[in-house]
Amino acid sequence: MTTNELARNTVPQYGGPRPSRAAGVRLLGRYEGSGFRDERYLAARADRQMVLLTKLLYLIVEYADGRASTDLLADRVSRAYGRRLDPADLVRLIEERLAPSGLVAPWNGAPIGQKRADPLLALSLRGILMPTSAVRVVGRIFAPLFHLPVIVGVLGAAVSFDVWVVTQLQVTDVFTALISPAGVLAVLILLLAATLFHEFGHAAGCTYGGAKPGPIGVGIYLWIPAFYTNVTSAYRLNRAGRLRTDLGGVYFNSVFIVIAGATYLWTGWAPLLTLVFLSHLEIVQQLLPVIRFDGYYILGDLAGVPNLFGHVRPIIRSLLPHRHDDPAVGQLRLRTRVVVTAWVLVTVPTLIIGLAVLTWNAPRYLANLLDRGTQLLTEVEALFAAGQIGAAILAILSLLAITLPVAGLSVVLTKSVLHAVRAIRARQTALPPAEEEPMDQDNDPPTAAAFTEDRMLHRRPPPPQHGWRHGLYYVSSGRINVGPSLAEQREQERIERVRKPLRGPRRVVTLSRKGGAGKTTTTLMLGHTLATHRGDRVVALDANPDAGSLIYRVRRESPATVTNLLGERDLITRYADLREYTSQASSRLEVIASDDDPTISQALGDRDYRAVLDLLTQHYNLILVDTGTGILDSAIQGILREADQIVVVMPPALDGARVAAGTLDWLDQHGHADLVSSAVAVINTTRNRQRWLQLDEIENHFSSRCAGTVRIPWDPALDSGAAIDLNDLRPSTRDAYLELAELVADGFTLNRWTPSSVTDQSTTIQGVS
Repeated sequence: MTTNELARNTVPQYGGPRPSRAAGVRLLGRYEGSGFRDERYLAARADRQMVLLTKLLYLIVEYADGRASTDLLADRVSRAYGRRLDPADLVRLIEERLAPSGLVAPWNGAPIGQKRADPLLALSLRGILMPTSAVRVVGRIFAPLFHLPVIVGVLGAAVSFDVWVVTQLQVTDVFTALISPAGVLAVLILLLAATLFHEFGHAAGCTYGGAKPGPIGVGIYLWIPAFYTNVTSAYRLNRAGRLRTDLGGVYFNSVFIVIAGATYLWTGWAPLLTLVFLSHLEIVQQLLPVIRFDGYYILGDLAGVPNLFGHVRPIIRSLLPHRHDDPAVGQLRLRTRVVVTAWVLVTVPTLIIGLAVLTWNAPRYLANLLDRGTQLLTEVEALFAAGQIGAAILAILSLLAITLPVAGLSVVLTKSVLHAVRAIRARQTALPPAEEEPMDQDNDPPTAAAFTEDRMLHRRPPPPQHGWRHGLYYVSSGRINVGPSLAEQREQERIERVRKPLRGPRRVVTLSRKGGAGKTTTTLMLGHTLATHRGDRVVALDANPDAGSLIYRVRRESPATVTNLLGERDLITRYADLREYTSQASSRLEVIASDDDPTISQALGDRDYRAVLDLLTQHYNLILVDTGTGILDSAIQGILREADQIVVVMPPALDGARVAAGTLDWLDQHGHADLVSSAVAVINTTRNRQRWLQLDEIENHFSSRCAGTVRIPWDPALDSGAAIDLNDLRPSTRDAYLELAELVADGFTLNRWTPSSVTDQSTTIQGVS
């Protein structure tokens, strides 16, 4: 009987179905700075949609591994939650809350929802302007602008220039550039650049806090053309990190004002002065919290409620006479409730009046649009014929300026009608959002379980390990402890997730059907990362039938190979016996070499490697397997049958990505679809990136099929082919391998030895600003 069969037979079996977490769901931990009375937690779906959950729902998602029945799952969640959860209530929460959110399926093979947020006041007609890879580069370049001395200097310079303008210039000086068409065109181009730079601020603020921004796009918000930056990942930061991301755009407007002001003082070019004035107006506009501008997200993060519009209906219901408080309102803290109620009382009338005015004036505006549009078209033809290119371009922009609002308002009105129809249809069956699901409040007396460290102890921040914070802590002999930086906190959070406990031995297989993709390096560095941050025994097996090179990447301690291990396996009864066949790196990763004897003519086969894996499973918690390139080889097919998880490695090339996708296709068609859904894809980038390759599209393809995708940046230490460890890598490379280990650890709760896993109508969080 194999180890996997033993595992299946020893799993406690209780009655009821076995709920399973959806593939690709990542648990991100506590939502910091919450405005709710009870803690809230974040989960990210495979489509990168964030979901805010109560602690009870979060624990259900965490423990739903597809192995435990509802009875056993309810027991585990009850112990972690500190209160008894009845299995019937567990099923109800899954069916009514978690399944519609695309997080958990009530039983293996059951369909799950992937409902995305569709807010009424959202961007429409949008498209990608700058891909994720470029935005992350921009974020890293501009992140240093968020150091405190730089912020103080920029704001001081901006205020000084404003004072100089007010005291030294006339109002007419500010608008001199608007006299000529060329000046107006120059101002419009500069304003477009300033608006794009505003989005760079969100990306840089997100990067500075330790999160990763998404693409920058363009669309129409209500009737206004607008840029946006996807900063959904910033929700995993603490309140200060989220506020930095929210305010990053406005702060970069100030940076642009300083640059424009300094250039004006040097050149005296009038359009720059007009740009400064318009940039101030943009700052005021962005700080308005009534609609989804920056002020909306700032207010939401200050209040600790990420989705203010989701609380409009509950707040209004609670204000009506003879109505009890909505449960969603009762869960808000008093200060938060006051802030949200005041926002609702201002926002709802404002939006209603605005929509009524727009509707009332729509016929007159459409009639004027037709007349003015025809006139502008005639002017464009005449101006081009007269050779006045600048004036003609300005006329075209004017035509767009009066046409785009019509398209945006049409979308808003259409969505308003659709939302109303959906609300009427769903009135009888509507469910409250998942994060507003009331906890089962029983009347049991308090017990010793209430004495938790989080509740009873005042914790000091951990000492910082890097940068000026560490220097201050060291010089003061620990008396001054400002705590770790946001980047260090983010790194520690990742390490905590990498340390996720195992429920049995885990076999992770690295695959690549294309030579030179970096498969062996990926296996080695993943092993170093896991062994460094976990207390488990971690071993890497070189299962390449054609003399693999994994052993040459560590200091070799034992001359033994996998063949020696297999031939003497009957003599191995203890870990100390097995240790004689491995070489251990400084990270505590152990490596078992493949055969490199040129006299050997017969490679190990299916049964051989399965026997080795069974032996390793008895003594190691994590077994990493570095395979060859031939997936049709009997040895690799045997290893795949024993695998719990796979890592698919590819180079940054079209043919490499196509081969990797074909590997997933083969696995899907040969009974390993469960391995595909829990797989992690790795793109090993090179120093000279191909100019025409769209890595974002490749990443999106694999992210939609697998549990996640990681890009490993080029690092000179990895090119040496010699023994290396994590300390030899650049910080960005170490961080990428830590992200890979985090994604692999996220799959530790999933079990492939049951039917493939699939996953409250919860409130989803829009991460667009």
